[in-house]
This record gives sequence, structure tokens and C-alpha cells, in this order.
Amino acid sequence: MAITHLAIAADFSLAEKLLDTLTESGLDIAAISAVELTPFGEEQNLRFGAKAVPQFALDEADWSQFSHVLFAGSMVHAEVLAKAVQAGCILLDLYGITALIDGVPVVVPSVNNEMLINLRERNIVALANPQISQIALALKPLLEMPLSHIFITSLLPAAYFGDEKVRELAGQTAQLLNGIPLDDDKERLAFDAVPANVQGDEKHLPFSRVFTLQLAKVLPNLTASVLFHSVQIPVFYGVSQMVSVQSDYALDTAMLAEHWRQQSWTVFNEEQVMTAVKNGEQEDYHLQISQLLIKDENSLQFWSVADEQRFSLAFLAVELLREVLAY
Repeated sequence: MAITHLAIAADFSLAEKLLDTLTESGLDIAAISAVELTPFGEEQNLRFGAKAVPQFALDEADWSQFSHVLFAGSMVHAEVLAKAVQAGCILLDLYGITALIDGVPVVVPSVNNEMLINLRERNIVALANPQISQIALALKPLLEMPLSHIFITSLLPAAYFGDEKVRELAGQTAQLLNGIPLDDDKERLAFDAVPANVQGDEKHLPFSRVFTLQLAKVLPNLTASVLFHSVQIPVFYGVSQMVSVQSDYALDTAMLAEHWRQQSWTVFNEEQVMTAVKNGEQEDYHLQISQLLIKDENSLQFWSVADEQRFSLAFLAVELLREVLAY
């Protein structure tokens, strides 16, 4: 299936990353436009390859002209999302604001593509939260095994919570390095760590703490076995996860490492530990896995890193679009 007219409804930063990924994807797209969920500004213009991308203010968008929409809005844009679906668009919800609606499939591309059978029920499919897609892709070689416990500590960068948090982190870092104390009522971001679910406006952000409920749609057999701990840390970009896996049966780490080497979206680093900063310096975006350690024959642990903007959102969104078109 070809895309007659694709709309990207997002902020400027993510729209730019999506267009870069779409340019490299080879997908058959007849026309593409951008809808400014937040105003881009006069200097922010988008391109798809060599072509300029038409940009529409949110109140000027005619959703009936689009066949597919990559929608990256928060709950405050729920009414806009509903209008797009009512106009006949096939909508890919990148921030998962519809993920808990009955009948809306939540998909990690290549992990549970079969859930797209439910796409036509509401013409919506939700991309899984970056924390979930990262662990689902890493555990993909083990999903057929009886895993008893999976413990995940996610270290979340400022970008996970939006561009405004990135600017706040940069500002606070500069302020403190210059010896200027922060106001008493200011949330601490620089040089600090905090449980991710206690930030004052967290419930209004694109990635809500209810993301754990998405797991039941993506990996229903593992829901009871998984325990997430999520911590906001003073890093700008890149979600890091320390993962411990326990099974009732022996785990073959050599097989696991070989599967990671063979997966096209995964890089297994046997000799070095890949960090969020090192990963950000790479030209290619992949899921980076390292420090595979054997605790005993029934348990292991590993460390993974992914760029939540370029990989977990932009790249996986385009792969999900590819699967929707193939369905």
C-alpha cells in the first residue's frame, strides 16, 4: 500500500527526526505535510529530502486530506486526535495516549506485529512507550522461555520528558556551575536524581507513569514477572536500562548474545560498555546492549541504551508505519 498523504503532527524537533528517518526508509509516500501541534516559529522549516514540507497551524489542518498521521501529541491534544480519526485517517499514536483504550493495539515493531489485526477496529495503533520497546526488543530472543522474574531499572534523561526539560537541565547546569543557587521552589534537575513519578507535572507529560499497563498488551505472558524502577537522571538524551532476568531453567547466554548480533536493530558490545553519551555520538541509531553477565545458570543481567528520540520514537515509528502499510 502507498501513502497518498502523510501528516506528521508533532513538535518541530521530533518532526525533523521523523522526516530524516522517512527519507532513509524508502517508503512510497505521495505527499507529506506537517501539522504544528506547538507553533514551530518562523525560522523552523522542514524538508523531506530535497523538498520543502508544507506546514499547517493546528487550527488550519484539514484532517480529511490525509490518509495516515504520525501523531505525537499529549493528552491535551486528545480532541485533535479524535478529529483526525473521525476524518478517516489511519493514526499512529507515538506517545501512546490511546494505549489503554479497549481495542487499540499497542505494538513494538517486530515483537508483536500480529496485534495489527485489530487496527481497523478504531483505525488507531499506539507505539509502545520507549521503556517498553527497549526491554521488549532486548528480551525478544528469550520470549519463548519461562522467565520467572525480570527486574528493570530505567534511567531516564531529560529528553524523555520533553524538550522543555532539556532546556531546564541545560539552564540549571550552567547556573550551578557559575555558583548561582537555584530558587527554593525549583525542581532540581542538574546534578540530581529523582524517582520519575514524583515530578510535579509528570501526569501531564507524553509518557505517563501508567505506561506499565501497556505491557499487558505487548507482552501479556510476562506482565506478572516484570518489575520496573524508573529514575530521572541529569543526562540530556538516551534511556539506559539495567536488566536482571531469572528463569526456572538454565539460560544460554551464548545463544542470547548470538541472537543480539543477528538482529538488525541491535548491537551487542562484547568488549565495551556502551553509555548514553557514547551512543549519542554514533551516526547510526540502534539498541545498544553490553555487559552481559552470568549470575548463575538460571539468571543473568545486561545493560542496554537507546536514543529515545531517534530510535525509540522516530525509527520505530517509521518501522510501525511500514508494518501498517504491509498489513
